[in-house]
Amino acid sequence: MKKFEQARRIMFSDCDNAQIVFYPKYFEWFDRATQSMFDEVGLHWSKMWPQYNIAGIPLVDAQAKFMAPLRMEDDIIIESWVEEWSGKVGIVRHNVLKGDVIHVEGTEKRVWAVKAPDSPKGIRAGIIPEEVLSLLMGD
Repeated sequence: MKKFEQARRIMFSDCDNAQIVFYPKYFEWFDRATQSMFDEVGLHWSKMWPQYNIAGIPLVDAQAKFMAPLRMEDDIIIESWVEEWSGKVGIVRHNVLKGDVIHVEGTEKRVWAVKAPDSPKGIRAGIIPEEVLSLLMGD
């Protein structure tokens, strides 16, 4: 399993008045970390979407487990990886660490959404290409 890391310093704008990270920020960071995973392996979304004729990789579920607070000016690492991807649906995991301690665990369930003009909504779930999975999972 291939893991990706992003370092960041928590800023005042990430926090509530008590200088503790406001919980929606974690979901924003998870989303950015997912896109960064693709970028890091050369699958930049602006090029990948037309190349694979996809409408995106939308979330269908997101969860987080908050084990300890993080505060303004903490230096953190967001560790992310594709835990599994079975056909159309994948699970991306995120750990937010301060030092060696996990403070937040996150999960995103995402779908490989292909353009489908014949569908009422214009998209449908499709099978993620093996070459994309191989790059993300390090197989």
